[in-house]
Amino acid sequence: MCRDAERWLYRLEHHVTWESGHAFPADMAFEDKEGVRWLEVTRTGRITVLSGYAWDGCTPKVCVLDLVFGTPDGVVDARTGRPKTYYASLVHDAMYQFLRDGLGLPRGDADRFFLQLMAATGFTFRYVYFAAVRLFGGLFRSAAKKVRKTDGTCVPLGASLAQGPPIVVAS
Repeated sequence: MCRDAERWLYRLEHHVTWESGHAFPADMAFEDKEGVRWLEVTRTGRITVLSGYAWDGCTPKVCVLDLVFGTPDGVVDARTGRPKTYYASLVHDAMYQFLRDGLGLPRGDADRFFLQLMAATGFTFRYVYFAAVRLFGGLFRSAAKKVRKTDGTCVPLGASLAQGPPIVVAS
């Protein structure tokens, strides 16, 4: 185990918006168990993950003696300055976190978003990673829900909490 280590590898400094093209049943926002809003989606498919959201990139990852072992996030993309799976893992993790909270999205669609965003960066191993989330994503998600007790709540979007210009992810 690692001591005095941040739990998550990444934390958004600014909100990130992606036009998924997927129609959602309503404009919705999602909050964690403490009432903090992390995700906003619109009927037209705009997905916004709000600043401050933290995640560990592509899973699984474990920390041993102050070294992180696990699924690599890829090389740094020259266009974004982020690992090639950064935005794909961000959107995928946020979708998975709130799938059972009224998102109205099958797990397979969240997995396809992951593939689509990896394709946008030209990530070479996107089909391998996609196959892994299709095979094992449900297991990791269920285990994370039980261990972390991460149930969330769907609320009407109302006014968006996203402020300032978003970082728009092209696909």
